[in-house]
Amino acid sequence: MMDIFDYIFYRVFKAYQKRDGTREIYASGVLSLIQFCTLLSGLFAIRLFVDFPIPQKLFFIPIIVILIGVNWMRYERNLDFKKFEDRWGNEEFSRRKLRGWLIIIVLIFTISFPILIGVLKHNLGIL
Repeated sequence: MMDIFDYIFYRVFKAYQKRDGTREIYASGVLSLIQFCTLLSGLFAIRLFVDFPIPQKLFFIPIIVILIGVNWMRYERNLDFKKFEDRWGNEEFSRRKLRGWLIIIVLIFTISFPILIGVLKHNLGIL
């Protein structure tokens, strides 16, 4: 599982490489966003089948802080970029392009899924 997170961090890091000097922060932030939205999407998917109250917003703040802290420890404090570059630096273009699109699709899906469920359930009354 960590390989997926490592790869997402590596790709976002490389995307910001030419734009800014603080690319570790951006890559770690995007990774934390994907992780949190995946957890939130899972919560909403389970809620489709089992009805339970969604916790208040303040419940999610410690989860976000923990995710950011863990990603900071793993990717910013002890960054060994050479390990990532050795593993994925020579990835063929078509494979890199496909995986890049998959990262974008996962990001869009994990953000939009809870929103879609909320609109369908509370605004339209369908679910």
